[in-house]
Amino acid sequence: MAQLDITILGQQYKISCPENEQQSLLNTVEQVNEHLQEMRNSTRSLRSEQLVAMAALNYRHQLNTIQEENKAQTDKLNKRIQQLQDAINGALTNTKVDPNKK
Repeated sequence: MAQLDITILGQQYKISCPENEQQSLLNTVEQVNEHLQEMRNSTRSLRSEQLVAMAALNYRHQLNTIQEENKAQTDKLNKRIQQLQDAINGALTNTKVDPNKK
């Protein structure tokens, strides 16, 4: 595990992450800081803790929305796959040759 020093809203944190995920985590920290700064600039004066809580709620809401959309798409694809399997099975059943008929 790698140890990273990151800064969020001016606060320093030391965190661990897998060696191969360091850059991804640093990119995420940058995105979070940008989002928090945008929130700070567009809202009344909130404490850092309040900004972080609001950002966490926003991120969780976005994730829930994406998960719901993905589930709906997965259900739609599964239904279509089942329809195709049924059609294939129906076609195969109708084309089977009776071994007693020649």
